[in-house]
Amino acid sequence: MNKLIFTLLSLSASIFAMQSGEELFIQKCTSCHSINMPKSHSTLLAPPAVGLMFHLNENFSNDEEIKEHILTFTLHPDKETAICKSVRSFGLMPSQKDNVSEKELKLIADWLVDDVYISRREYKKQKKEMFAN
Repeated sequence: MNKLIFTLLSLSASIFAMQSGEELFIQKCTSCHSINMPKSHSTLLAPPAVGLMFHLNENFSNDEEIKEHILTFTLHPDKETAICKSVRSFGLMPSQKDNVSEKELKLIADWLVDDVYISRREYKKQKKEMFAN
């Protein structure tokens, strides 16, 4: 009985310790990628998440394809599979396989697909405002 209680407590603790995709993105990705468009282009180190998601939604037909691309490209980036043209300005991002686990990356991809969506109109408006500064 004690072993069962210990197992349940351990399982509960690990569930509560699990970070959300947004928390993981902030922790693992925002040293380069902002979530939204910054006020100035000069502060960009890499494309913002809203820009990435805009381009991914334009290039893939469903959420599962987008998530698979995020997982594959983040761990094994290459110019041939880069979706954003910004690879020309920022260069190819380094592999993140030593920075993020597949499990963490799946949570990040889920969050990006489910919560970081931007319409074409809003993307163009934000991009125009960013380049005006």
